[in-house]
Amino acid sequence: MITGYVFENGKLVEADEQEANTAPVLICTEPDQIEKKFIQTDFHLGIHTLQSVLDENELPRIESRDNKIVVICKHPMHIGIIDREIESRVMSLGAVIFEDRLLFIFNEDISFKEFLYAPMRVEDIRDVLINVLHRTTLHFHEHLRCMSLAMEQLEEEVIETADSDQLMRLFSLGKSMTYYVSALNGNNALIERIYNNTQKLGFNESQKEILDDIRLDSAQCCQEAQITTAIMTKMTDARISLMGNNMSNLMKRLTVISLIMMPMNLIAGIGGMSEFTVFNEEYFKMPMAVSYPLLFLFLGIVGFLTYKCLQKMDLI
Repeated sequence: MITGYVFENGKLVEADEQEANTAPVLICTEPDQIEKKFIQTDFHLGIHTLQSVLDENELPRIESRDNKIVVICKHPMHIGIIDREIESRVMSLGAVIFEDRLLFIFNEDISFKEFLYAPMRVEDIRDVLINVLHRTTLHFHEHLRCMSLAMEQLEEEVIETADSDQLMRLFSLGKSMTYYVSALNGNNALIERIYNNTQKLGFNESQKEILDDIRLDSAQCCQEAQITTAIMTKMTDARISLMGNNMSNLMKRLTVISLIMMPMNLIAGIGGMSEFTVFNEEYFKMPMAVSYPLLFLFLGIVGFLTYKCLQKMDLI
């Protein structure tokens, strides 16, 4: 689907259907074969470049040749929860500047109007491109904030419950953070290259100053993502060690209980096999109200002595 936008009083306004294909700013989402042919013809875009723009695994980069500029950057998708696991993806966003027209291409069916909203005036297509880069950086900032809050909540749940499901959600969040760090590093390198070649790419001094601010925001976002990832990795390792230590302590307690009960079970089994009642009547000749309490007392003494022996051997 192709949507056209025109400039009106320093803002972008959606063009009529008749003027959509000739508007200065075009947005193409999930292009079909006819739209791909239109892009290749009107923007002189090769099939290999078009496939690179639509590839979500393509690294951020910029090309400037044959009177056109091709920019590929990364943008975060919406954060979702699937089967109690945090799902977050990064998509590729392509931009092509040819003569006095700007084309955005991405292979996802999402709303792109929010990218075009700009608090500053947009007078030409390069202002629009700068605004999209700025909005992309802000989106990464917002997603990192949400993921940091989710990480803190998961850490508290892991401490309280020590459940493996919570730990798996923490692993899933760490996986998403790895993709974010890679995407942010690529975007930061892209913005740096655009900033260092503003004159060659046709940006004026005012646009260069805005790019400088975006460059600083992008670098800060990269640093924040790296710090968050490092903290998450260390905290995940600590949680795994803590859960392993808790499990070891639990198994130790169960083993001690089993060792304490073992001699008592042995003696009780021997007494049961020898028919303690007959044995008592023939040899001890004690009432059952006395013999059984004495047996239980004897078993308790044996268990206590076993406990003391294990304690002296530093097993508990």
